[in-house]
Amino acid sequence: MWNAARKTYKHLPFTVQKALVDWYGRYIRRDRFGPEYEELSAFLERSERSDPEELRAYQESRLREIVRHAYETVPHYRDVMDERNLKPTDITGIEDLAKLPVLRKDDVRDAGDRLRSSAVRRTGLARAGTSATSGTPLQVYRDRPVSLMNHACYMRFRRWAGFPFGMPYATMQGRLVVPPQQRKPPFWRYNRSWNQIMFSTVHMSEGNLPLYVEKLREFGTQALESFPSCAYVLARYLENRDEYLPLSAVTTTGEPLLPPERDVIEDRFQTKVFDAYSTAERVVFSSECEQHEGHHLFSEYGVTEVVGDDGSPLSPGSTGLLVGTSLHNLGSPMIRYACGDVGALSERTCSCGRTLPMLDGLMSRIGDYVVTPDGRMIPSIMVSWSIKSISAVRQWRLTQESVDDIRMEIVKDEPIEQKELQSMMDYFSRRLGPDVRVHVERVPDIPRTAGGKVRHVISHVPLVWGDAPRSSGGSRSGPDAGSESGPDAEA
Repeated sequence: MWNAARKTYKHLPFTVQKALVDWYGRYIRRDRFGPEYEELSAFLERSERSDPEELRAYQESRLREIVRHAYETVPHYRDVMDERNLKPTDITGIEDLAKLPVLRKDDVRDAGDRLRSSAVRRTGLARAGTSATSGTPLQVYRDRPVSLMNHACYMRFRRWAGFPFGMPYATMQGRLVVPPQQRKPPFWRYNRSWNQIMFSTVHMSEGNLPLYVEKLREFGTQALESFPSCAYVLARYLENRDEYLPLSAVTTTGEPLLPPERDVIEDRFQTKVFDAYSTAERVVFSSECEQHEGHHLFSEYGVTEVVGDDGSPLSPGSTGLLVGTSLHNLGSPMIRYACGDVGALSERTCSCGRTLPMLDGLMSRIGDYVVTPDGRMIPSIMVSWSIKSISAVRQWRLTQESVDDIRMEIVKDEPIEQKELQSMMDYFSRRLGPDVRVHVERVPDIPRTAGGKVRHVISHVPLVWGDAPRSSGGSRSGPDAGSESGPDAEA
């Protein structure tokens, strides 16, 4: 019923939309919060401080089951393993995963239903489209066990952030809650069974922002769950009006959270931001804890590798492609799936005392790196510091067409002063080199993607990770999955 209704949602009358969102919220609450959730939640609370060897044993036990199941019931994996003369008994530990090829997005598209298990009824699977930040979206299948584990991990993230179920909260994460063509408020819908108000991310214009803030206050909002760019837009609006909106928690996901954004969000909402990362394909989940020393990898969720372009695992501290293996999706196993994002494993431990492994630095999309003429790769986190010299920036985007040509678009109410422009140029010269041409343009707006996200950096220069030779020509783009989190309760 829901899938059929979702296709026509934007055409339904307002009263029907409200009723549908309420109904779906109640349905998801009943489906997600039951005995299975309680068992998983208790397990996750124990395992986050368990001995690392116990956690690894759990991962490898689940991995062996996934590989055996995939070989016996998934045509794609039987073909892949037979081509390499592999049997399930050849993959007993995490290191053995390197015997299998990396599953890339084109492989998923080409395989189609051959990635679906014959042992799981199609009616038991949920088909989900990835957000396609750029490129062609994927259709992936998720079964109930992986959906339950994803929800339990999401609620763990909320627990770490001091954001319990029942706290009144607002969501700004790109769900189609208001038809894009609507021109008058309300630009929000209520999910009353979750004590949630969901805002449209495509109606956040200068004229509508006062309505957003007014509704946030009126609702008694205590927590905000948001794309970083949406929370930043709100925070900048408050800053320009010299106002604050104190909250108990702000959680972000879906886009890289950049330091300048974090600073303004934490200042105006007077609370710490907790950032999380996950994928629509349900292979990787990570988040910050209360110590904010980096992301903890949720090892119970999946096996995460960092590899070079040739698929070979890289050593801790080396930046490469994030590759994830789901430990719970039997309906459509994803083994060594290349998420389209970049990160680095860490050997550090967190002062919080949890034994979950850490990720170094900030996860970025492949397309979020600027490549310099001498081959260096500059992540968006470094590019973001260039806007510190320009006051009252509401939004920005950098596009790289070639190694020596960059266009910087800036949304700003007032003209860019010459000293601000010179400071930005000096920054780029130091970071990228003196031979890179930077064109700065003040624009009225930067459009969001269909999923409500903002791409801060878009580069069309190929990257290389590890020791693999650099590919010639072509372009690169961000992940189809983006970074998706939160419950499926949002309409």
